[in-house]
Amino acid sequence: MSSQTRRFYEFGDYQIDTVNRRLLCNGQAVPLKAKAVDTLLLLVQRNGDVVEKDELMNQLWPDSFVEEANLTQNIYVLRKALGRGEYIETIPRRGYRFAAEVKEWDDTPDLIVIKEKTIRSLSYEEQFEDIQPELQPAKDREQRAQDVMPQAATLTSNDIQTHSAKLVRLWPIISLAGIIIVATAVVWLRTSAQAPAFARMELVRFTTNGKADKAAISPDGKYLAYLLGDTAQGSVWLRQVATGKDLQLIPNTRAEFYGLTFSHDGNYIYYVSQEMNHLGMLFQIPSLGGPSNKLAEDVDSPVTVSPDDKSVAFIRDSPTERGIIIVNVDGSGERKLASTSTAAAFRIEPTYLVPPAWSPDGQIMACPVGITGSEDEYQTIWGFRTDTGATDRALTSQRWQTLGRMEWLAAGNGLVVTAGEKGGNSGQQVWYVNYPDGAARKITNDLNDYRDLSVTADGRTIVAVQSERRANIWVASADDLDHPRQLTFTNYDGLDGLSWTPDGKLVYTQQSAGEQNLWLTDLTGENAIQLTKHAGYNLEPAVSSDGRYIVFVSSRSGWLHIWRIDADGKHPLELTHGAEDRRPSLTPDSQSVLFRSSVRGTGSRVFRVSIEGGDPTKLSDEISAEPVVSPDGKSFALIYRAAPAAINQIATMNIEGGEARLIHDLPAHYGRFHWTADGSALAYASKQEGIGNIWIQQLDGSPPRQLTNWRPDPILSFDWTRDGKWLAYASGTLTSDVVLISDVRR
Repeated sequence: MSSQTRRFYEFGDYQIDTVNRRLLCNGQAVPLKAKAVDTLLLLVQRNGDVVEKDELMNQLWPDSFVEEANLTQNIYVLRKALGRGEYIETIPRRGYRFAAEVKEWDDTPDLIVIKEKTIRSLSYEEQFEDIQPELQPAKDREQRAQDVMPQAATLTSNDIQTHSAKLVRLWPIISLAGIIIVATAVVWLRTSAQAPAFARMELVRFTTNGKADKAAISPDGKYLAYLLGDTAQGSVWLRQVATGKDLQLIPNTRAEFYGLTFSHDGNYIYYVSQEMNHLGMLFQIPSLGGPSNKLAEDVDSPVTVSPDDKSVAFIRDSPTERGIIIVNVDGSGERKLASTSTAAAFRIEPTYLVPPAWSPDGQIMACPVGITGSEDEYQTIWGFRTDTGATDRALTSQRWQTLGRMEWLAAGNGLVVTAGEKGGNSGQQVWYVNYPDGAARKITNDLNDYRDLSVTADGRTIVAVQSERRANIWVASADDLDHPRQLTFTNYDGLDGLSWTPDGKLVYTQQSAGEQNLWLTDLTGENAIQLTKHAGYNLEPAVSSDGRYIVFVSSRSGWLHIWRIDADGKHPLELTHGAEDRRPSLTPDSQSVLFRSSVRGTGSRVFRVSIEGGDPTKLSDEISAEPVVSPDGKSFALIYRAAPAAINQIATMNIEGGEARLIHDLPAHYGRFHWTADGSALAYASKQEGIGNIWIQQLDGSPPRQLTNWRPDPILSFDWTRDGKWLAYASGTLTSDVVLISDVRR
């Protein structure tokens, strides 16, 4: 048995087992990753002292470069695991302090007794286990300790002398056994070090202009193709990884690019683009430049390429059906591999324009699917047989809120995928899914959002697009919109909403310490008060007209639901229980909340619920979203689609029900709508020609007009005071760059 002393730290109902690196609550293990436990242990050992961020980073990641977001994520996970106790304090601009009283004690075994048992065991296998306990799983070591101790306690001093004499005679055998043990351990360690893909990884930012969007890496890792601009307008470039030299493949184009895919031989790049009011089209272009060749139309995702480079597959979406389509690389021989109804409980679900992924042996098409149960809705990865199209099986039991692009490793032993966890924010991380057992774990774990994905042929390098949003809040008088004043300076304010209170204060979202919470501030910006804390991801606040309540969206119950708190942040109440409830808007009498909710694979609908909760009432039978109640409370504005294949439009509807009144086609780039104070028009934040500003849409359907002329930054949220005299808005930057994630263990 190991003679290592087990030291425990105890606080409240919790204990830390330092040998097995576990957090226990009343004797039961709390599921935490080892790095999170290490973080907690460092803080507990310095109980009462401030531990600087740099010190924590250096001790937790001594041999690698990671961003501070990794530390803040660990703190967030720990606070969530420790429940309501205020154990970990944040010391602004410095670090963290463990504030609870800590007791320290040892569980030291009787070393003589354990040695006696070791000598008494004449089985070489038992001796090997006793000498090398670190090679056993922790659970097995604990069981052997329980088995050994009762027998060892019966030994006498004569037994010890007898066994000591035997030990001398057995020494040559034991020495030989030791050599075998060491050799076995070396082989075991080498094997285990090679096993986990991306268990240790290095992340390098490959582009730095903040404007790179879609990306793909060639199978040999020598070239990177990426979109420069955004999905609605940009140019496609090829970069030589070794030299950094760029070659423009496609000039600047006003079209939406779905994604880029290299052929397995690296000779061609496939891309899908869609011009305004046209179907998505699939093109093939030589990797080193040349004319594009159109292959297919009605393509609704990037493509995946067959192992022999003879076929490509993609998703085709229609109002009632989604299918996996396969065509030859010359555009001929189109066939439907599989399809599902968009309203089915099990359905192919191309969230964020996600393609399927063709397995290296050519037999399985991995595809994102949405599954709706009686009380749950989630996304996961399913396998379809490429010969028959039959559903093979779920490739993982992991349930995500959102799924992004996925790729097989060339060895066929797993997939990498971008995905967002249930109950988290809208951001996605990079995951590894083992095949065939389906075990899923994160490769990245930070505050960035990862989109798009591509893997080299050797399976050692991933490229992904890493994006980040930053914003601060500005206020401006309605009489002088050209001279706004900056109100906040933390760079993560108002990213997901802000709302005026009746007495002229602002409720807004703020990201910090791995969380997004609601804050309240006056117009000096110097007296901010935190309203929510350690309770999910909180966004889209709306303040009632009487100033009594704040209604908002939160993931604290596991899904995005509408919640209510008092104006001081107390007495939270969950108002809705749908699959995904968003965009709350209060009626002027402060008695009802309008919101949009997803309805099993058929889009969203607008609902109404009492401020006290209860069963919601559906206000629209057609696809609709983004409700905003008018100042007089008689109607609401919404985004409306009269038929599944119709164009999205801005509309108004009577709050008691009836037909929608169509106003104007929905702009290509829009933010959340607001009524003007007099109820005569609607306002929205639009990004035209790369510049963010607020536009006014009259109810008579006339063309919209530009209201503001601000700097070229997107407007992420805005709101007017009820009298229309002041405007507050969150303006910032949306940056996205290509990062290379390298597996450094294999």
